[in-house]
Amino acid sequence: MDKLTSKQERFCQLIAGGSDQSAAYREAFNSNGKASTVHSEASRLMKNPKVTARVDYLVGLKERAVARKAVSDRELVVGKLRSWVQDGIDPTTGDEPTNAMLQAATLLGRSVALFTDKLEQTTDDRSAADVAVEIERRLADLQQQDGQNVH
Repeated sequence: MDKLTSKQERFCQLIAGGSDQSAAYREAFNSNGKASTVHSEASRLMKNPKVTARVDYLVGLKERAVARKAVSDRELVVGKLRSWVQDGIDPTTGDEPTNAMLQAATLLGRSVALFTDKLEQTTDDRSAADVAVEIERRLADLQQQDGQNVH
């Protein structure tokens, strides 16, 4: 496979880093051309199979690095929390964990979806008349209980 030029490689890195095609082309090729020319040249370059393959490869590397970092952060949080629960001390400092340390661990855990908030919502499809009947029944039950407690 033919190698990319240094400018093509720079273009690929900029695209993989999140730049749009025109901005990446302008920077990589030091272009001051008209917007339409830059756009068409950047599009033409992205159609090059070598460039596309390189961009896909670089994006894949980045995604795998992010996934590894998330796993590493999860392991860190779980390890700290487990140590704090089991031993009651921070393994790094030997002291009891402070509220700030616990808060920091919680925030880091949330950032990697270690903790999730679960919201349960139930719906009641009763009509207003059904609700009114239920209220009257409960009131009658309470009145009956009060009558029994007085004796």
